[in-house]
Amino acid sequence: MKILVMVLVAMLFIAGCNSHQIQAIKTQPAPLIQTIKEQVQNQNTQNTVSGSLTLLDALKLALENNPQLSVFSLEVRAREAAALQASLWPNPEAEIEIENFAGSGPLSGFKSTETTISIGQLIELAGKRAKRTQLANLKAESASWNFESKKLEIYAQTVQFFNEVLIAQKEVALNNEILNLNQKFKEQVLFRIASGRISSAELARANVEVSRAKIALEQSKRRLQAARKRLAATWGATEASFDSVSGSLFILDSLPSFSQLYKALKNNPQLNRWDTEIKSKEVALKLASAGRIPDPVIRLGYRRLSEIDQQAIVAGIALPLPIFNRNQGAIEGARARLKQTALQKEAVYLQLQTELNSLYQELNAVHQAIQSLKKEILPQAQEAFQTISQGYKMGKFNFLEVLDARRSFFSARATYLQQLAEFQRLRTEIELLTGKSMTELN
Repeated sequence: MKILVMVLVAMLFIAGCNSHQIQAIKTQPAPLIQTIKEQVQNQNTQNTVSGSLTLLDALKLALENNPQLSVFSLEVRAREAAALQASLWPNPEAEIEIENFAGSGPLSGFKSTETTISIGQLIELAGKRAKRTQLANLKAESASWNFESKKLEIYAQTVQFFNEVLIAQKEVALNNEILNLNQKFKEQVLFRIASGRISSAELARANVEVSRAKIALEQSKRRLQAARKRLAATWGATEASFDSVSGSLFILDSLPSFSQLYKALKNNPQLNRWDTEIKSKEVALKLASAGRIPDPVIRLGYRRLSEIDQQAIVAGIALPLPIFNRNQGAIEGARARLKQTALQKEAVYLQLQTELNSLYQELNAVHQAIQSLKKEILPQAQEAFQTISQGYKMGKFNFLEVLDARRSFFSARATYLQQLAEFQRLRTEIELLTGKSMTELN
C-alpha cells in the first residue's frame, strides 16, 4: 500500500508540474472609448441622473450601467472559465480488481484471492492540452473583442440619442419663438383692423397661423419626451429624471480626408476580432492534426496474492491503434474553417470600407449644406423677414408677403437644425467604424 500511495503522489506531482498557464486577455479598448474613460477620470461627472446632463455624464452612465454591456461582460467571464477548464488534466482512474475467489476446490472462499488496486492516467501527447488551452484562450479573447465592440456601439447610441434630445430641445425653443411671434403678429393685425387699415378677414389667417404654431409646438414637445426616454434607456432607466441636456452641436470647420479615416479603420474592434478568429482557427487545425496521435493510458498498481501472502507491483499501458480513425475529417474541417474565416475577414473589411466611403460622401454633402445655410441662406432669409416685417408695420407689404417671409426664415432655421442633426448622426456612425473621434483626425 505504501508503494501505491507513493505512485499516486508521483502522478499527481507530474500533473501539477505540467499544468498549462492561462494567458491574460490582451484586448485594448478603441481609442475613442479610452479617451472617454480618461475624461471621466479627470472631470467631475455626475453619478446621479438629475439636473442638466452633459454628454460626458450620459456616456459615463451608459458605459457603466447599460444592461447589454453586462451580458457581454458575463460572456467574457464564461469564456475565461472555459479556458481554465480546458487547461486541466484529465482525472486519473482508480480500479480495484479481485480474482480467484468463491470458486471450487482450492479456489473456494478467499484464501487464493489476488487483489489488485491500480491507478490509470491518460497521457495527452502532441501538446493537445496546451493547444486546447490556447484555443480556449483565443475564444475568450474573441468574446472580449465583442465586448469592446459593444462598448463602441453603446457610445455611438448614447451620442446619437443625446444629440436627438439636444435637437428636440432646440426645436421646442424654435416653435415657442414662432408661436410668440405669431401671437404678436396677431396683435398687430387686430390693431390695423381697429384702425381701419386692413380687412377683418386677415384676422382669420392670423388665427390659423397661431393654431398651426401651437400644434407644431405640442408635436415637438412630444418628440422631446420620446428622445429623453431613449437616452435614459441607454443606462437602463425607464424614465428620464434629468431636466435637460446641455451641449453644443459642434461642426468641424473642415473634414478629415478619407485616407485618414481609412487608416483609422484598424481601430475597429470587429476587425481585431477577426484577427483573433483566424488565430483561433489556426490553433484548431493544429489541435485536429495532433488528434492523429493516440493518447496512451498508463496504469500502475499494487497486487496482493493471498495464497502465498506476497505482494507485487503491476504496470500496463493501453494505446489506441490509429488504423481506421486518424482524425481525417476533423483535420479537413478545421482546414476549411481556417480558409472560411480568412475570407470572412476580407469580406467584412471590404464592407466596412464601402460603408465608410458612403458615409463620408453623405457627410461631405451635409457639411456643404450646413455651410451654405449658415453663411448665405439664413442671413438672407433673416434680412428679408426683418425688412418685410418692418415694412408691414408701415403698410408697405401685405399679410401674405409677411407670412411668406416668415415661413421662409423659420423653414431655413428648421432645415439648419435638421442638417445639424444629420451631420451628428453621420459623424457618430463614422466614429463607430473607425473607433476614433473625428476631432482627433482633423
